[in-house]
Amino acid sequence: MELSLYAHPNDFSDAEAKGKTVVVVAVLRASSPIVQACENGVERIIPVATVEEAAKLLPTLERKKTLLGGERDGLPIDGFDLGNSPLEYTSKVVKGKTLIFTTSNGTVAVTRSASAREIVVGCFLNLNAVVTHVVSSRAKKVAVLCAGDLGRLSLEDFLCGGHVVDRIVNETRASAALNDGAVAARALANALGDVGKAVRNSSHGLRLAELGFEGDLEFCSRIDRYSTVPIVEDGRISLSNRLRR
Repeated sequence: MELSLYAHPNDFSDAEAKGKTVVVVAVLRASSPIVQACENGVERIIPVATVEEAAKLLPTLERKKTLLGGERDGLPIDGFDLGNSPLEYTSKVVKGKTLIFTTSNGTVAVTRSASAREIVVGCFLNLNAVVTHVVSSRAKKVAVLCAGDLGRLSLEDFLCGGHVVDRIVNETRASAALNDGAVAARALANALGDVGKAVRNSSHGLRLAELGFEGDLEFCSRIDRYSTVPIVEDGRISLSNRLRR
């Protein structure tokens, strides 16, 4: 297996994605709310890169059954129904709904991976489920794409990506060719034992705490809480392509 990790989408091109299974990791503001929404019965998620795309798409859908969710600079977007705190995505709110979703980094990483063989959304919440899916698919080329923070490395994404790499290597028990990013992230994952502390002390975590989202940091640090594996197909995550293990 060729197993690569990229610290942020600026390092990742369309050519890099082609033919690969891509695991998109955006722990705090994209992957976790997507997984939470899937667990709580959302009918469909449409990830888009920009607010403008979301606004353009909304009139083409039934408004009563459609939610706008996302953030810019860590805060809810004016006129949107939801921010992107995973704690907002309860069954009462999202069950049976279509969610148009945009974030500063995570949905950009998803759209950047459009030419991939398969796009999987991962975080700490569904870590083992994602690894099990990737290993069982017998993918030969896997890329872990960290969403980062506006083109910069984000500790929580890099750490989670390192855990994905480490578990895949341990599960396959076969030789895997790792790029430098995968080697470094795996080493970090093995060196930092307290995921919650690392997330809280990351620059992104500290910023969200200042904005009043301390509860999100604790929630997003929970490992293997869910078995849902959101898979993006034709730009959508729907009931037909949301796996459970």
